[in-house]
Amino acid sequence: MSLVRLVLWKKLGMAFGILNLSIWMAGCTVSNGDHRVVTTHPPIDMVKPSSLLARGKFGTSVPITPTLSLTAAHVADFSRDKVIAVHPRCDVALIEADNRGLALPPLGLVYQGDAIEVYGKSSAGNVLNASGHYYMDLMISGFKEVENCPSSITDAPVRGGMSGGGAFNSNGELVGILVGFAHPEKTTLDNGERLDLARMTIFVSINYIHAWLETKAARYGGLSPLALPVEQDIAHNEHVTEMTLLDSQP
Repeated sequence: MSLVRLVLWKKLGMAFGILNLSIWMAGCTVSNGDHRVVTTHPPIDMVKPSSLLARGKFGTSVPITPTLSLTAAHVADFSRDKVIAVHPRCDVALIEADNRGLALPPLGLVYQGDAIEVYGKSSAGNVLNASGHYYMDLMISGFKEVENCPSSITDAPVRGGMSGGGAFNSNGELVGILVGFAHPEKTTLDNGERLDLARMTIFVSINYIHAWLETKAARYGGLSPLALPVEQDIAHNEHVTEMTLLDSQP
């Protein structure tokens, strides 16, 4: 399968498609690395369910305007009374929020090799943080949440409950929304090679969803313009045997 898509790399790289994906839903202890609790951080909120059927689950959201926050669509699914819009292809949703008085992060871009900071909530309500770098974009098939959406890869670790949290560049700009992680030791390229990565944490890039964001946020005050470069590349096949979503139950 080949696919023409947007990429944001300083140097032309490769993008990969993922086939035959099986899913493990995360519990609160599921993670792919260590995190630190921080008190200085971008604005981050916990998302809790609006239904008793989803009692115990939680996720994270990132405020982006005084009245709107971004989160993962699979997190917004258990807080439906707040949902403004769900992206038609990506695991991202806009939800209503009272963000008045917060220092809202600007939206930004990330390039291959750039440093990444990820933030999300723990079950205790603390803000968790970890560091890494952005490596590449993947096209995922067989996983309905992101199957038709370019998924960006960082080696910054995440854990259950951080779904819907933010990936930020070194300028403090929000560059993506966290959705899950795959396992590099069980991931192969179409030529049989494995990716030489310690971790494969997945986020949805602001670059890819920005036009949708501008349209959906317009009635709520809109977003600041973001100039986006456009490149095209052809996706290649990749095989992943396990992947974890990061909504959680404490």
